[in-house]
Amino acid sequence: MKCHSPPFPPSPENSPVPALPGAEKLAARIREKALALGFDAIGFCPAHLGPDVRARLTDFLAKGYHGEMGWLADRADQRTQPTTLWPDARTVIALGVSYAPEGNPLATLRQPDRGNISVYARHRDYHDLIKGMLKHLAQFVVREGTLEAKRAFTAESPPPQPPSVKVFVDTAPVAEKPLAEQAGLGWQGKHTNLVSRSHGSWLFLGEIYTTLELPSSPPSGEDAAVARAA
Repeated sequence: MKCHSPPFPPSPENSPVPALPGAEKLAARIREKALALGFDAIGFCPAHLGPDVRARLTDFLAKGYHGEMGWLADRADQRTQPTTLWPDARTVIALGVSYAPEGNPLATLRQPDRGNISVYARHRDYHDLIKGMLKHLAQFVVREGTLEAKRAFTAESPPPQPPSVKVFVDTAPVAEKPLAEQAGLGWQGKHTNLVSRSHGSWLFLGEIYTTLELPSSPPSGEDAAVARAA
């Protein structure tokens, strides 16, 4: 989906919130809330991607693998670096919702009188579904982040600023799969999809960018290069 929105400029009210003493407990509460809202996977990572992400995209585009999807070449800087899209972002909360089918998705191929619809399209539009879930979780992040900042406030420190958030689900130049990999949700396989140890390749992805500094999730436990070569 092509997005025409401009990058988000830095502003005083959106200034990054310093790491809080209770950041680990805050991240745990955010994880618990995300699962309660119906997300199946969640991880945290810095709002920064290494140069390899830009190099892979540049090579992909140079070889013309994007075909007629010209929008992939637009705003490549923002697509490969979160802080180019929003300079104040400090943490990315990567989230996944499983859409794995209950049965064999290819079973209808043996029934010539039936149409076979791609699994992701068999239910409500995931953009609408996940956007609503992301907004609920983002409200929780702002509320809990503000409370945590107030707890850490002392007379010697400046008054705490409430954290800011922005939510994305396939609606902006966001490198969803590299960020999900960095946040420990899985690995980007040779087929370019994210591969999760728990959910396979059946994850819809969404992200919350925030000015909060939250602890990073541990890696998935498998070498990404090995996963891409599989």
